[in-house]
Amino acid sequence: MAGLAFNEKVNPKAKTELFKIYADISADGSEPEWELQGRGVTSWTVEQNQDITKEPDVLGYVDIERGTAQPTQSGVSIKLRKGSKFGEMLFNAWFSGDTTRLDNIKMLQKFEFVDGTSEGKCKARLQEECVIAINNFTGEAAGYLGFEIDIHYSNKITTGEMAVTDGASIEFTPDGAA
Repeated sequence: MAGLAFNEKVNPKAKTELFKIYADISADGSEPEWELQGRGVTSWTVEQNQDITKEPDVLGYVDIERGTAQPTQSGVSIKLRKGSKFGEMLFNAWFSGDTTRLDNIKMLQKFEFVDGTSEGKCKARLQEECVIAINNFTGEAAGYLGFEIDIHYSNKITTGEMAVTDGASIEFTPDGAA
């Protein structure tokens, strides 16, 4: 991918905190309201779930085909915290059994370790039509309550950039936007 430049924050490796995820916590999803996720999360992985088919022919050659990736961020542990609208959204869906709002949610991924096109900007991408699956309502002795969730990405991606440092509002600028 041309134009990507790892920034000076990668010294010598990119730290986990340079990959940030924001959930759209708006009531209906029409006008996004972003909340940074990750407080209390100790690790996360985005599995690409590549669908690769390999089929040998009678001559010994192998035909390889790549299907559509089905990326999933699984086992994300969200602790219930005061003021977390995403935690409230998860609780309300779990408590009522109505997961409608979790069936079409926008997620914003910010890659602070990859410079954007201008000073103070970094690469980002908007993932639309994601589905949040609540796997468990959790708690431990003398601990805290939370949810273990999976984020199923739809591959409806818009690439762009964001300010490296969040301001009063979270703003995503799609590539090619003026």
